[in-house]
Amino acid sequence: MKSFWFCVPLPSMKLLLLLLAIVLTQTAAFADDAKSLLVQPGKIVAQPDLKQPLGAEWKAVKGTWEPKDGELVCAEVPADKHSAVLWHQVGLQSAVIECEFLFDGSKVFIIGCDSDKKHVGRVTITPKLARITEDASAVKGKVPPKTLAEAALDLKPGQWYPARLEWTGDKMAACVAGKELRGENEKLSVPKARWWFAVGGATVRVKNVKVCEGK
Repeated sequence: MKSFWFCVPLPSMKLLLLLLAIVLTQTAAFADDAKSLLVQPGKIVAQPDLKQPLGAEWKAVKGTWEPKDGELVCAEVPADKHSAVLWHQVGLQSAVIECEFLFDGSKVFIIGCDSDKKHVGRVTITPKLARITEDASAVKGKVPPKTLAEAALDLKPGQWYPARLEWTGDKMAACVAGKELRGENEKLSVPKARWWFAVGGATVRVKNVKVCEGK
């Protein structure tokens, strides 16, 4: 019986190994973001397919938020003179928010939560930095939000990255592209009325949104 074999030329083998390393790195980053930081995901509250209009519990407060082909295309409207904001009008006292995002012109993507009267906390993501802040004690123009944690990033435009935000009690934690942040402040424990996405400038694309109660 004849046997058949072949060998991969050395340059091709090097390229193959490089591509494999890149895939494994990306897989590890997504796996890191999937692990729990403060709480375990419980009941699924929302998981829009982003192929049709969002339900009544979602409210585009500022900017444009267009579901299209499984992605949410998000952009600030210059005339608003305010970041684009999308509310999910469900108050979660303990939560796990997951998504993937891509900078497509914009350089600011935010996930946060509010009480019925003011902001409570958020993670702000830029290409170079992720920051968790406590917002409840902030006073516009007078007292800035309190920084609780920061992590350096190196995010590239046109590339998808995973993000996860959790909160429970007086704690908030995030994982962005494999980088973990954890913060704690008593003012984070106020009752929540909603959570939200925000985008500065244009455009950010978001997909695979999943919202769970924390347990």
